[in-house]
Amino acid sequence: MNSFASRRLRNSVLTLVAAMAVVGYAWWSAGRLESPGFATGYLLLGCIAFLALYNTRKKLPVLAWTTSAGWLQAHIYIALFSAIVFGTHIVWRFPSGYLETTLSLMYVVTFVSGLIGLYWTRTIPPKLARVSEEFLYERIPALRTEVQTRAQEAVLETVRSTGSETLGDFYTQRVQGYLEKPRGLYYWLRPTSSVRKRLLAELTEVTRYLSEPERKASEKLFALIRRRDDLDFHAAMQWRLKAWLFVHIGLTYPLLLIACLHGWLAHLFYGGAL
Repeated sequence: MNSFASRRLRNSVLTLVAAMAVVGYAWWSAGRLESPGFATGYLLLGCIAFLALYNTRKKLPVLAWTTSAGWLQAHIYIALFSAIVFGTHIVWRFPSGYLETTLSLMYVVTFVSGLIGLYWTRTIPPKLARVSEEFLYERIPALRTEVQTRAQEAVLETVRSTGSETLGDFYTQRVQGYLEKPRGLYYWLRPTSSVRKRLLAELTEVTRYLSEPERKASEKLFALIRRRDDLDFHAAMQWRLKAWLFVHIGLTYPLLLIACLHGWLAHLFYGGAL
């Protein structure tokens, strides 16, 4: 068994054992007519606080107790463990109070966003790696402009040198809008290569009527259409990761603050702030 598989097995077993211990403690407390609410509440608050530290680990040297990969593994398994603690804390039924309902909804949304992020961070990088070239997100707009400029120059030069407008007409009618306009919302939500395939098929059909100089220019168009599609795919996938991280972190800290408020109010109603 390789080290990665053994670590996953070890972490999964530890998480399962800890979760069973929490559920067992809650069952034992109920049998003694005691409420495990404060114990599970503090444990859940501790889990949320630890999970919130993941984003600040690089800013605080004291948190550099392990590698980034180690932090990520701890973040994932403690998040999964916290779901069991959360269910045990609310006795596996949704609360009815305004604050408790808000807090529960925030936890569920944050947890689900974490699961989505876990899936995306595992599946998106391999998809990007299959693209012919890697692109920095901040450089993509400039690279798009460069593709558009190079395509236009290649077509104009061919039209001037040959006097034929066949390739120029095709570029104006079918390619220019593709290179100039941004992709629609649907593409950003579900990127596909359907437009690229259609344009390449149409360009292949047009090449039958082109002269030799025009065919050389069309080869440049083939490459530039592919490059533009690669740039759009990178932009959509990288934007997805950035947007998810913004939302996930944006939910975490309000969740932690409301959880602290909930704990303080619980102590007040129980008979004292501490």
